[in-house]
Amino acid sequence: MPQQRIVHGRLCLNPAGRRACWDGREIRLTLREYAIVECLALPPGHDVSYRRLYDQVRGTGFTAGAGPAGHEVNVRAFIKRIRRKFRDIDPGFDAIENYPRFGYRWRLGA
Repeated sequence: MPQQRIVHGRLCLNPAGRRACWDGREIRLTLREYAIVECLALPPGHDVSYRRLYDQVRGTGFTAGAGPAGHEVNVRAFIKRIRRKFRDIDPGFDAIENYPRFGYRWRLGA
C-alpha cells in the first residue's frame, strides 16, 4: 500500500509520487532534490551529515569531488538549488539550517 502524504507544518510530502508542496504550492524538485528534502524533514529537527545526504542521492560510499570531503561541495550545491526553489514560492523560506562542518537539519516548526 502506498504511503500517505506527510505534513510537517508548511511542508507536505507525497512519498509515492516524490512530490513536495510548501504552503499548498508544488515545489518542482528533481528526484535527488526530493530525496534530500525527505531525508532532512523526516523527522524534522534532527541533524543530517553531508555524507548521509550524499548517500541518499548517489548511493552509499560514492566518491566525488576533490579529497575525502569532496562530496560536501556537491551537497552544498544541492541545498542551494533546493533553497532557491522554495524561496521562489516563499522569499522568507528558512527551514533548512546549516550545521557547520557537519551537515544540515530541517528546522522544527517550519
